Amino acid sequence: MYFRSQEKKSVCADVIPYFEDGEFRLFYLKDYRDIANYGEGCPWCLLKTKDLVNYTDCGPVLLRGSEDEQDLYVFTGCTTKFNDEYYVFYTGHNPHLRSKGLPEQKILLAKGKSLEELNKVKDFVFEAPDWMEMHDFRDPFVFFDDETGKYCMLLAGRVKSDLPSDMRGTTMIAYSDDLMHWEVSREPFYAPREYFTHECPDLFKMGEWWYLVFSEFTDKISTTYRMSKSIRGPWITPKVNTFDGHAFYAAKSASDGKRRILFGWNPIKNDEQDDKPWQWGGTIITHEIVQEKDGTLYVRCPDEVSAAYSKQTKITQSMTIGNVKRDTNGVLIGKNGSKSLVMFDELPQNCKITMKFVTTDDIGDLGIILRESNGFANRYEVRLEPAHNRLCFDKQPRKNNCEHINIDIERYCPIEKDKENTITLIVEGSVLEVYVNDRVAMGARMFDFAKGRWGLYAKDTTVKFYDLSLCE
Repeated sequence: MYFRSQEKKSVCADVIPYFEDGEFRLFYLKDYRDIANYGEGCPWCLLKTKDLVNYTDCGPVLLRGSEDEQDLYVFTGCTTKFNDEYYVFYTGHNPHLRSKGLPEQKILLAKGKSLEELNKVKDFVFEAPDWMEMHDFRDPFVFFDDETGKYCMLLAGRVKSDLPSDMRGTTMIAYSDDLMHWEVSREPFYAPREYFTHECPDLFKMGEWWYLVFSEFTDKISTTYRMSKSIRGPWITPKVNTFDGHAFYAAKSASDGKRRILFGWNPIKNDEQDDKPWQWGGTIITHEIVQEKDGTLYVRCPDEVSAAYSKQTKITQSMTIGNVKRDTNGVLIGKNGSKSLVMFDELPQNCKITMKFVTTDDIGDLGIILRESNGFANRYEVRLEPAHNRLCFDKQPRKNNCEHINIDIERYCPIEKDKENTITLIVEGSVLEVYVNDRVAMGARMFDFAKGRWGLYAKDTTVKFYDLSLCE
């Protein structure tokens, strides 16, 4: 249901979505991770999907340049259509140019009558003005502004100043009358003095609200958003301003006219091992964006992705520890002062787990055990901590069990006692995506343990789990 390049030693990075004729067209950056065999550089490839489940990979459509050219790496951009012709603005990145005193990044252009046949416009080059840092000028997002009657381009940039390096990130805006000639405004579109840079800007309107989406690696390493009643701000930071954790990055969105889908990537780790650092690029993940009455946003699993897991699998209990009571509808686990659990048979490699639960108090922990083996020595845990309003992903054994702070992923997730809650887990190989109450999403990776049992547990609390379902 999620897409990763099938070519060995390659991953999918930033997605540039475009919707037309009932189909999502998804450009994505392809990183080969194998320069010796595939050469250096990164092209744009094209995916097509009508259902967010089945994808047609059209391969590279915007080719990387040579080591001497600006677009050795064809980095993030956008697609717009004007007079029946596609304008594809993209970032030309070449790290070798820095040593020559030239900008690593410039904005370039390709055009075509179809998205499969694009031609680079050789005489189009748009680079940072001298009052901006020349090596960080990327990720164009183009739209037409009805108020000014001009085309606008949002850019991830950095303005020269005396501010600390991690406070100079800025979303800049440039204007054009014809899509060919651009001028950057000295007045930034958004400059909060919070981040090193605002990568992959995205802008859209839902109802009365405008939303600015960007990704940052300074604070939480996440895709975040701001909201405003006006396209010119001021931009408000909501209490929960991220869509997922740091295993979901560089997300951009597209609407099919009825809903808005957010496309990002769940990163791999070095050597695909749990304890290694996160890397750039991985597997494409989709969320559906939903708007609350107060204008704030949350994400849920798209219906098509959920429905793709339709083969019901019998859930067979294999063991219990502590206070566990089964009935025809579910299982009651735990009490204050101890930990209890129930284990089921081996978890399929690709599956969806859904259930409802009610906790009787706001202390203790509860959660789902994944891929348990070796007498509980090896396992992953999706853990809910109501007292701390926290959803997190954990692993045992940790790299160092004395490192109590070594939690891989965590999300803000309020859970009220005595109220029904829902949780959905989607597992695809090493990829895990968790949804709580169709409001909170958390992605993770499970590399080290490829198989094992699954189960439920409660610690220092009593939890009723019911309507359990396992589908492949």
